[in-house]
Amino acid sequence: MKTDKKVLASFLAAAVWADGEYDEFEKEFVTDLAGELEIKDLDDVINKEIAATEKMDEDAIADYLESAAKKVASGEGEGILTLCLQLMCADAFLATDEVENFFAFAEILGIDEEEASTILDEYVDEEEDLIIED
Repeated sequence: MKTDKKVLASFLAAAVWADGEYDEFEKEFVTDLAGELEIKDLDDVINKEIAATEKMDEDAIADYLESAAKKVASGEGEGILTLCLQLMCADAFLATDEVENFFAFAEILGIDEEEASTILDEYVDEEEDLIIED
């Protein structure tokens, strides 16, 4: 991944912000992701970004992500959106507010709603144990 780890961490922190808790499932996902992407300190960077976003409201988070989105490497927006979705689903539960945030992230990353829907639908179809809030 060419996108800077701090930019990636900004989106992942916002995905954590969606449910307000950086739980053990999310931490395990980040650890695995760090290994896959060969980013040794990804957990530390995400913790810093989570701390930076904890007291932000929705408007401030949107501004924060819009700034980060400008630094996403060309062609990597969908990958970052997918990683956010995977992080949000790390606990095998997808809440309505997380879906709303997913589509907000897509918009900020310049991904049209149809493509974001396809990403979400394909992910949900692949994850047999995922519980989706009605």
